[in-house]
Amino acid sequence: MSTLRTSSGKLPIAIILAVILVLFAGVGAFTFTRMRAKGGKADDKHGDKPAKLSMWKLEEFIVNLADRDDSRYLKISLVLEIAGDGKEGGGEGEGNPQEAKARDAVITVLTRKRFADLISEQGKVQLKTELKSELNTVLEGAQVVNIYFSSFAMQ
Repeated sequence: MSTLRTSSGKLPIAIILAVILVLFAGVGAFTFTRMRAKGGKADDKHGDKPAKLSMWKLEEFIVNLADRDDSRYLKISLVLEIAGDGKEGGGEGEGNPQEAKARDAVITVLTRKRFADLISEQGKVQLKTELKSELNTVLEGAQVVNIYFSSFAMQ
């Protein structure tokens, strides 16, 4: 019976390297096919699908600011990025209770602000944080992921 041993009693290095190469190719092919089957996305830890994001544009707001000495106002338009199936908000037409809740929450937050609070970039970032928190408190079945200003003017 013939064996694969050389005169020194060891397997040739070429055979060992070939086996290692085949193993790496197999692992690579397995990983590639799994990633491709999942649409190019790696497994998440819980097997959950990522939440569907939708955009909800709120009509323009014009509110008086909380400045006591000066009569100041803010004119702003918002777009909300919402996690969910899109049914939570953005329904067209009047009578959408979610839109009424959202508009009320936004007006409540905006009218507490002063001109000096909103003039800086940091103030605008803080406003987004407060709006997001307030909206997530009042909206049912929806989660605001991000807020975008589509217009912002103060006087």
